[in-house]
Amino acid sequence: MNRDSQIVNYLRHLARLLINKNVYYTMTLVFAHCAYLKMKHLLQLKFKIQSIPDDNIKDLMNKYIKKRKYYIDSASCVLGIAQFMSSIVECSWVNICSLTSHKKYKILLVPFNNCENNKIYISETMLFNIEKLLCNKDHNSYFITPASNDLPTWAELVKISLISNPFEIQEDLTDILLNNYFSNPRYLRRNDVIRISIKEYAPEYLLTLNDLQLTEMYFKINSIKSGGKITNKPCYVFRDESMVIQEGTIHEYLPPIYKLSIPVPETSTIENEIEINNISNFPLSLHKPLEELKMLILPFITTDNWMRIKPVFLVKGPSGCGKFRLIQCLAKQMGFNFLNVDCSEIQTLSPSQTEAKLRMAFHDANKSVPCILKLNNIQAYGKNSEGRIDERVTSNFVEQLDDLYRERKKKFPLIIIATLEDGEISADINRHFIETINMHYLTQDERIDLLEWLLKSHNTKYHADLSKIASMCSDFVSQDLENLIFHATTASYKRSLNTNTAMIINQNDFTEAYEYMQSIFSDRIGTAKVPKVHWEDIGGLANLKNEIIRRIEIPLVHNFVIRSSGILLYGPPGTGKTLLAKAVATECKLNFLSVKGPELLNMYVGQSEKNVRDIFDRARAASPCIIFFDELDALAPNRGRSGDSGGVMDRVVSQLLAEMDGLDSSANTFIIGATNRPDLIDPALLRPGRFDKLLYVGVYSEPESQLSVLKAITHKFTMENRDDELNRIVAMLPKNLTGADLYSVCSNAWLNAAERTIKDYEELLEEQKPMGNINDNKKPEGPVKVSFDNFIMAIQALVPSVSDEELARYERLHEELSPKQYNL
Repeated sequence: MNRDSQIVNYLRHLARLLINKNVYYTMTLVFAHCAYLKMKHLLQLKFKIQSIPDDNIKDLMNKYIKKRKYYIDSASCVLGIAQFMSSIVECSWVNICSLTSHKKYKILLVPFNNCENNKIYISETMLFNIEKLLCNKDHNSYFITPASNDLPTWAELVKISLISNPFEIQEDLTDILLNNYFSNPRYLRRNDVIRISIKEYAPEYLLTLNDLQLTEMYFKINSIKSGGKITNKPCYVFRDESMVIQEGTIHEYLPPIYKLSIPVPETSTIENEIEINNISNFPLSLHKPLEELKMLILPFITTDNWMRIKPVFLVKGPSGCGKFRLIQCLAKQMGFNFLNVDCSEIQTLSPSQTEAKLRMAFHDANKSVPCILKLNNIQAYGKNSEGRIDERVTSNFVEQLDDLYRERKKKFPLIIIATLEDGEISADINRHFIETINMHYLTQDERIDLLEWLLKSHNTKYHADLSKIASMCSDFVSQDLENLIFHATTASYKRSLNTNTAMIINQNDFTEAYEYMQSIFSDRIGTAKVPKVHWEDIGGLANLKNEIIRRIEIPLVHNFVIRSSGILLYGPPGTGKTLLAKAVATECKLNFLSVKGPELLNMYVGQSEKNVRDIFDRARAASPCIIFFDELDALAPNRGRSGDSGGVMDRVVSQLLAEMDGLDSSANTFIIGATNRPDLIDPALLRPGRFDKLLYVGVYSEPESQLSVLKAITHKFTMENRDDELNRIVAMLPKNLTGADLYSVCSNAWLNAAERTIKDYEELLEEQKPMGNINDNKKPEGPVKVSFDNFIMAIQALVPSVSDEELARYERLHEELSPKQYNL
């Protein structure tokens, strides 16, 4: 303000000196002072800019034009309202200026009265052109001034260049695009970048392209000639008035794309369309790896790479976690071309063909800089048919990489980002990655955010609790959540057809979709879910229940610092070890990840250890979670005693020990093992900190425990006098029975009752046949009634699964292992 007052005082002093010579100098002072105050007022009018995808800004302009029935070039317009034009209902020309530049960008401001003052909605391409002209990306320094409504100036000659891209383009495609695009007048200036959609301006070529990823092409205005001379002022370019000359292909940064373009119904209002399309093209839950990659690439754009560092990066993550979306959105937001190459397609049986395909991929990326080259499945590159590293191919990869960056003298960068799901990379290739980005499984909050983003990006209406859905999908990755929404949408659509209602996804649709996906994943090792087994479904085992609750549920509730790592359930087969572990997970509301030992073993070298790592990774992703290892003796036998020549079992045991020791940082992941032969398990697993609590699950010898189990199994049976009959049944049972034996008795009793019911009905039909009067009213309905006689038949057919000799051996084993039980 001191500078402003000094200018005013200077003008006043100058006017006093000159007023005696000529009175008109006073009016000059007044005019200059008024202009100064007006400019000061305009500078104080800050406005907000909100970018909208190009396709959507065009739809908005078409809705505006449709009401007024006159032509407006949607590519040169913005939507909004400025304070100085609040009383104007028609379009007005304005200049967008910056405090740091003397240049100005003239555009047509279309009034939109339903938004706040001094806020404009602008296409992403136009915003890129404005930032480039003003040499300033700080929107806070922008201000608007009124522009003169001059008569339109037609361009006589326009020179234009195609901006390079990595795709093969038919020769006549660009001619048809430009001819159709300039069939309407376009308001352009030198150095402007324009985007032309192939679907809109050359739809007949859309399905004939070699690469369907090519949906749009960018061009740059090199020069405009008007009035017989080259001009920097904006002019209208029209094919009937202007000669358009296409020059050679150039390299240039593309307009960054930050928003998703979401199609909306034609009946949608302007306000609704703006709200729908105000969605980032990348979910906030995955924002961290995106920003990390941006910060790694930025030095190769803003500075001269005098150290000749190769910008080669590696992104690691499980399949479907969003690596492709991450790198594609990175390219869009930074204005790079994007080329996706699958190393599985490059790799061939012939090393020379592999080298030639790699050379072609590097050439396509280099000719379209600035470009991000994505090398998908890098672990597949350089391996022969036997799965071994081919040193000739890997060394050639390094040579071509060195040649690529040694010969490059262009100012636009070429970034190479490889992706890895699992497996090993050749050491020669791996050492060239200057940074590695790890993408982990999603947390609960990240899954909620991603679900919300996916639903909004598809403009899908829903009425459901996303937090509950995210809890169900504890180990889902990004691709799984997309599939979940697809199946939920399908279920909602079928329901809406039957009920003739609007299609809104509800909680039941998500549950149905989740159950369908679980049925698909059922054959996949290590699918985490919350089981449906409760304490009342298990009879007896009261002491074991209390011990497990003490070691799992109490630390969860009270957040203890020291937590036990694992519990080992051992005992004869059929005693309910698996059922007990499932009940623990259900009652504690934990995810349950059940794995049988032999499922993890694989014939290929290193695959078994990888399966063990994957199980623990899934458990961490599904935390809080219980990992249940059934048949642990098959997975972790005593090291040094296995007969495999390659030492696979020894490596699996070592990997299992390493993963269990690494659970210290994962407080809500618990391990429960079950085995019939604890004496065969490697002793290192039974020390404190690993399976530090051994619980013996024995047979049911006491009548009270057998009665408790029978009540749990038969609580859904229909019986005349349940308590009395069960007591009589227990009195007839052998002394030592497992839970599986008791379940067999109840199951066979129900089958006997069902057979008796069917046989009685068939005898009734045989009696009615001679009389010719068959009465269907006596057809058996409702639940099957199980009688005491049915249980007697089942008991008579029972053969105990554990003999007295085996039971004695398990009792001796229990006594031997009792001193090893660590009560921590």
